[in-house]
Amino acid sequence: MTPTRAPSAAAALLDLLLPRTCGGCGAGPPGSGGWCPACAQDTAGPVPVRVPGAGRVAAAGRYRGPLRRAVLTYKERGRRDLAPDLAGLLVGPVSAVLAPRADGTPDPAAVRLVPAPSRPSAARVRGGDHVLRLCRALAPLLTAAGLPARTDAVLALHRRARDSVGLDGAGRAANLASALHPARGREPVPAAPGEAVLLVDDVVTSGATLRACGAVLAASGLPAVGAVVLADASARRRRPGD
Repeated sequence: MTPTRAPSAAAALLDLLLPRTCGGCGAGPPGSGGWCPACAQDTAGPVPVRVPGAGRVAAAGRYRGPLRRAVLTYKERGRRDLAPDLAGLLVGPVSAVLAPRADGTPDPAAVRLVPAPSRPSAARVRGGDHVLRLCRALAPLLTAAGLPARTDAVLALHRRARDSVGLDGAGRAANLASALHPARGREPVPAAPGEAVLLVDDVVTSGATLRACGAVLAASGLPAVGAVVLADASARRRRPGD
């Protein structure tokens, strides 16, 4: 596998002016594509993630190397053009989460993607909600693959929510408990027959966000069957067969 490398300052500047170098390693001239073959090979997804209380959870890969750099570049450094490439990495995790279950639950006929919300102030700085943008890029990919999908941004965070960086699991849970709520004017509509509801987020660490979002959805009559995330940064990973 070709070694990955951090993008230079010049390459980062070019990406702002004329993006589309690889978001993972910075390879290629502008216009070459947002996710190169070497970084695609390095992303060993889908990865099952053990998050008690959140249903089935799968990630595109571990939060390391090119995937970590791509998530940060997309989320914090203005590379909104990476949304389609990163959304493509979530098709496998969606398939893993919706795979047939031992209890005989039928395959879903459609899927509703619910983005984990960003703090309003963070979304303004980033030029919009990055997970919502990711869902909007993922929905047509799933639909084209034969699974009709739509995005439903029914969750919101109050402006008083703290940045979760540096908080432990308990701190994240407490922060979300007081700030997460159904979006104003977007009361959840019950799932249609055969429609599966999936949470979508960028990174899972403690699982507090997925559990809190799932609890609000369930209380609103729209329970999620599980979640997909771009990267798994949790300390524990689910063993095969768990």
